[in-house]
Amino acid sequence: MERRSFLLLSGVLVGMVAIPPSLYFVSPGIKKYAAKLIEKELSYLKLDKEGLNNYINDYFKNASNNVMANVKWKVLYYGRSNSNSSNNVNDLLRYYLLSTDFFLNQMNVEKTVKYLGIFDPYKSPVANPFSYILLPDNQQIT
Repeated sequence: MERRSFLLLSGVLVGMVAIPPSLYFVSPGIKKYAAKLIEKELSYLKLDKEGLNNYINDYFKNASNNVMANVKWKVLYYGRSNSNSSNNVNDLLRYYLLSTDFFLNQMNVEKTVKYLGIFDPYKSPVANPFSYILLPDNQQIT
């Protein structure tokens, strides 16, 4: 092997080993990616930005700050995962909607969705989202 090709090959290999970890440390944390996932998936709703940030903080409050969780959320965002293809994104969106006043406002997409508090089925006053009481008037089943 010639010296020039050896140096070129070793430079490429060092780059392949050094670039992915450096991109991991340079990119933002999982909370930013989770907020972007919610905004992308629920783009048809008017979301309260402050409430969204409060929800993200509450959702990840008990999560450990480990490397695999960070990598998982970054891959979900950059891989363009949606709620149909990922259970993690589906859970994030479901608990966000249950933690807001979206269902209390009869799923009105014109109103701003405000965060009430993290959803807990044993403590939350959030009504059943599938209840006929919460359906708009034109969708009532009689």
